[in-house]
Amino acid sequence: MADILSPTTPEQLRDAVSWALGAKTPVEIIGSGTKRAFGHAVKTNAVLDCSKLSGILFYEPEELVISARAGTPLADIKAALAEKNQQFHFEPGNFPGLLADNSVSDAGTIGGLVACNLAGPRRIKVGAARDHVLGFEAVSGRAEDFKSGGRVMKNVTGFDLSKLMSGSFGTLGVMHTVTLKVMPCDETSATVIVTCDDPQSAGKAMTLAMRSENEVSAAAWISSADVSALDIPLASEFGGGLVALRVEGPKPSVAWRAEALCKALAPFGQTHEFADSYSHRLWQFVADVKPFAGSAEKAGLLWRVSVPPASGGDVCARLMAATGGNAMMDWAGGLIWLQLSGSDAMDQLIREVARNAGGQADLVRAPEALRETVPVFQAENPALAKINAKIKDNFDPEGILNPERLVPRNLIGEGA
Repeated sequence: MADILSPTTPEQLRDAVSWALGAKTPVEIIGSGTKRAFGHAVKTNAVLDCSKLSGILFYEPEELVISARAGTPLADIKAALAEKNQQFHFEPGNFPGLLADNSVSDAGTIGGLVACNLAGPRRIKVGAARDHVLGFEAVSGRAEDFKSGGRVMKNVTGFDLSKLMSGSFGTLGVMHTVTLKVMPCDETSATVIVTCDDPQSAGKAMTLAMRSENEVSAAAWISSADVSALDIPLASEFGGGLVALRVEGPKPSVAWRAEALCKALAPFGQTHEFADSYSHRLWQFVADVKPFAGSAEKAGLLWRVSVPPASGGDVCARLMAATGGNAMMDWAGGLIWLQLSGSDAMDQLIREVARNAGGQADLVRAPEALRETVPVFQAENPALAKINAKIKDNFDPEGILNPERLVPRNLIGEGA
């Protein structure tokens, strides 16, 4: 049975890490545990459960800033923001729904969201989670307190550690407090859809829209196999795949830009405009990657392929043809979700296609047994790997924090 350490204060968290350091006992760091299946399994019998480090410390709507303990449920924070008609501009989806049969909206904690650097459809315009972190407080693998940033962006001077901690999956330090900027919700939004079965044509349509003057805040392609899952009138009546483009802002501006997009994209297929309520539902569908939600056993293997957006349509077409998998594009083609049936991860093929396009591919969902033989994350080039190894050694010299979560010892050097 695993030893579970459940600190309730930053001081207790430091004591827990100090114990692990002294005993040279590796610890698996979790919040609500909804993302444990993303990455490699941490092989240890000690769990550092940060879920009790919870609560909103301050929320200043007029200053567009919120600070909370890392174990605070994301649902609680989003509810507080909604009361003031505000939001996280990077639009995180229900990522845990991709790892298990979890349909709970906004599952997970704010600390897990930042540690995995997750973001939804609006990333193409405003960046990922790391670009919205104003500051954090944490305990390193040396059992030392450290922090970075503050309540406003001008507090960030020198090397911005927030960028380093975001996406580190708890391997550099255990955050107990995070401070993020928030934004007002837009007055209204509209989504223009274009009928398009071909991912290559879809990529060209999204590129044209992003290069236009219409300030598109999200662009995605949903294949014909998944359109039927959209609970939106008219969506399934076109009988094929859809390109979706969102514009947000004041009503007159949104109306003008939506009409302009319909005219500009008419050569690609039939166009139609969704109103605000349907627009929100469609982009929640995209953010949650709804067509591919579920456990690996029920929904199959799932890859996340990141490439330059302009090449996304071509890469998506090649991947679908080579693997026989189903796909959905987000970030104007910069993000391709690829679902595979069967037990073959096809990792070498998929990563070669991604690498040739100047991108990378990560295995988001797979059974633990498969993740022991296939690298989840694409290998770094030797120079970058050397730098990251030095950073890891400075923050966690004994390797006690989420060891092998990113790269197991038996897979070092693979995944290229």
